[in-house]
Amino acid sequence: MGGIGKTTLSKKIYHLFHEQYDKSSFLEDVKSKNIEDLKKQLLQDLCGRKKNNVEVMNGDDLKHIEETMISKKVFVVIDDVDEKLINDLSKVLAFQGKNRKSNVIVTCRNWGVLEGHLDLNGRFEVPYLNKKQAMELFLLHTFHNTKQVEKGFENIVEEIVEACAGLPLSLEIMGGFLHKKQSLDMQTRLQFWKGALKKLRTGKNLDGGKKDILWQSLEISYRDLDQPEKDMFLDIACYFGGLKEIIALQIWDSESSTLELQNLKDRSLVKVNKDGNLTMHDQLRDMGRKFAKEEEENRIWDPKTNLQNLQEQKVVITTSNYYLFLNL
Repeated sequence: MGGIGKTTLSKKIYHLFHEQYDKSSFLEDVKSKNIEDLKKQLLQDLCGRKKNNVEVMNGDDLKHIEETMISKKVFVVIDDVDEKLINDLSKVLAFQGKNRKSNVIVTCRNWGVLEGHLDLNGRFEVPYLNKKQAMELFLLHTFHNTKQVEKGFENIVEEIVEACAGLPLSLEIMGGFLHKKQSLDMQTRLQFWKGALKKLRTGKNLDGGKKDILWQSLEISYRDLDQPEKDMFLDIACYFGGLKEIIALQIWDSESSTLELQNLKDRSLVKVNKDGNLTMHDQLRDMGRKFAKEEEENRIWDPKTNLQNLQEQKVVITTSNYYLFLNL
């Protein structure tokens, strides 16, 4: 999912190891660039040949890149690839089988894009931070240390770290945002922190202005979904979290439901825990519920709103374990 640290981790690995290779190249945020520019960067990084913006890549240039990948020890990182560029970049991915000394790292939000191009054995799903790691990252950005919590802030720090649920981007943004208010007195800061936590839990922007980079990052994955997948995502965000996967599929009762759910899993938007229950990261859930409200979707998860809608003969009864849909 967005904000889990794919780019940060791959950058760190690249800077640690690229000098051990004959040639190396880091293609960052490739989905926002055109294939010609990416090929020119590869030509320069791997072959030492530079082309200006006007010049067009030709067959000889591409052959030179391929020959270098096969004949030399090469390290390439392709960051944030999507389905639009994967076929054009397939030659870069293919050289691994021809040169065992070379390596390629690809970061992606959707494993389905990479299937057929990379070996499943090479897949690594970046995990959430554990509580200790999450606390250290939050303290680093909030108090500029990884151990000491300011007196009086112990409880609210615990609440915020728990609400971020191990997502690095969320911890960084919250920490940096709260650090800016260090000059305020303690009581004012505490109230400010509580307000920021409430906004985080309801999917709102921290400063009330333009969208935070956190929500921008998470929204990309949602906006890229087809409509049936968006509907399924909102269902899970609003009231299917914790429900058995097999029961949810029976409720959706569509020939394409299994495929749509698998697409959500491939994008790390939804997971199935060891008990077979659907789960979703807290920030994804909160974002989904926010979208459901904004789009006036008929999905209700709050008990008070449930009661009001039932009295008005609207839609859904929910309990902690059972879901009953009524056509009233």
